[in-house]
Amino acid sequence: MPEVFNNVNTFFVDDRLEEMPSFPEWEADRIETARRELEELHEKRENMLGEELDELGTQYYWISYVLRALGYCASVSEPPPGGLESEDPRPDFTLFFSAEDFRRAVALRGRREYFASALGVMRVLPWDASLEEYDTGEDEDTTYSPAFDVDRHLRNTGTNWGILTNGRVWRLYHRESSGLMDTFYEIDLVKALTSPEAADFKYFWLVFSPEGLGGSEVGGAIVQRLLN
Repeated sequence: MPEVFNNVNTFFVDDRLEEMPSFPEWEADRIETARRELEELHEKRENMLGEELDELGTQYYWISYVLRALGYCASVSEPPPGGLESEDPRPDFTLFFSAEDFRRAVALRGRREYFASALGVMRVLPWDASLEEYDTGEDEDTTYSPAFDVDRHLRNTGTNWGILTNGRVWRLYHRESSGLMDTFYEIDLVKALTSPEAADFKYFWLVFSPEGLGGSEVGGAIVQRLLN
């Protein structure tokens, strides 16, 4: 299988990953459209990305554009269940398959039901930061695993899929195994975009697109096919 991704602790079934090129979505024209759009974005943002963007900068200058190219309707920093007074952290992005799905959910903001129609939630770190741990800033010897944030978002919202990313590397977690923190699908988006093999990007798109998490006209959610 390609080196562009890692199936850590057999998050997905290996045999199913090998079958991905046979999935009907593999030949979708919109994959190439998204790849070209993100290639252009990376060329435009390359110098800026090298300046070590913070979390908000990574969200604004990179992640929001990636999500748009993939076709998501994404909301930013939604209140967790419990509303505005809740002390639970907010997901950086909540992902909806379409604008219609988001509009139907708006009236339920601040309640668990809001997330019922969401495909997943995201935790975004500064550009190229470690996904293993980060300094909390509270104590010189205190570090924290951002995977815990993803698990907490999934538990609070009831969504099945959580994404952890530093912009470059993307990890997908599932609520049933997110508590382990070491079981996930990981892919380097920049490597996939700059690879001479155009097919490498397909291993990103088929998992992290709305069709990947939510389903398409030719089948159910791709990630569910890979998981079973």
